[in-house]
Amino acid sequence: MQLLLNSIQHQNDQKAFKQLYQLFFFKLYQFAYSYTRSKESSEELVNDVFLNIWQKRDTLDSIQNINLYLYVSVKNASLNYLRRNSLPVPVSVDDLHADHFQITADPESALISRELQGQVAAAIEQLPSRCKLIFKLVKQDGLSYKEVADLLGISTKTVDSQLCLALKKLAHLLHPVNSW
Repeated sequence: MQLLLNSIQHQNDQKAFKQLYQLFFFKLYQFAYSYTRSKESSEELVNDVFLNIWQKRDTLDSIQNINLYLYVSVKNASLNYLRRNSLPVPVSVDDLHADHFQITADPESALISRELQGQVAAAIEQLPSRCKLIFKLVKQDGLSYKEVADLLGISTKTVDSQLCLALKKLAHLLHPVNSW
């Protein structure tokens, strides 16, 4: 990731920027949508965040965690959008669909069949909205408990308890699946 950011900053590498964009766009779009409930506005907000990064690419070395920076930027842009449009801030991510979220590829998940991945995604969709959001940010997007707590304005203890609850519910929902 650091090589990608260095290429963008020091070489004005548009291909590296496009790669960064493609790597994060859909996750950030889904995150923005959980606030705005508008496909067009969410897409525009995420594009604005990336445009801002490109315009200020000479300062990229000051960003210690690009993942967290992008999420916080999209959250702030979404909240500003809601303030400008006087819309209430929604807290549910129930409108997000499990098929938009992929389980991260690691050696274990490479062994899991598509059918099992579909069952896991369906189980994730059955989680309460807060558990679902925290689960996705920690387990799928790789944010730390502290980063999620800061992003959502909650304590790390709340993140921990919500994640424990999510994992217990998933284990219960997937118990018949795990009998291989």
